[in-house]
Amino acid sequence: MIQRNGSLTTREGKGLKQRIVLLNADARRVMGEWLAVRPGWSHPSLFGGQRGEALQPRAVQRMLADHGRRAGVEVTPHTLRHSFAKNLIDAGVSMEKVAALLGHANLNTTRIYIAPGVEDLQEAVQAIG
Repeated sequence: MIQRNGSLTTREGKGLKQRIVLLNADARRVMGEWLAVRPGWSHPSLFGGQRGEALQPRAVQRMLADHGRRAGVEVTPHTLRHSFAKNLIDAGVSMEKVAALLGHANLNTTRIYIAPGVEDLQEAVQAIG
């Protein structure tokens, strides 16, 4: 059975801030599947390198860039944050909640993340047609 709530703790996010990352049911399910098959080690990190150490931020950036190149898109941790924020707004989540989930103290910072894209602007124009 999947729990109704869950989270991850990032120990050293941007600005070396610790953050609690809330997980939805799909993310908890996938994490559970990963924990069941990942190589056993005693390190508290969710993902590790080949020598059993925690993945460093630069290693994660390289892996995302590599997968993005293969898929023909640019992927960075920051673009994933922007996508997360925009998807929340598109799903009707309030800007205050999005700001809290991103760890923003100022809503103006969140506004940068949720700027409308070309598709959004095209939909807006079509709404009056």
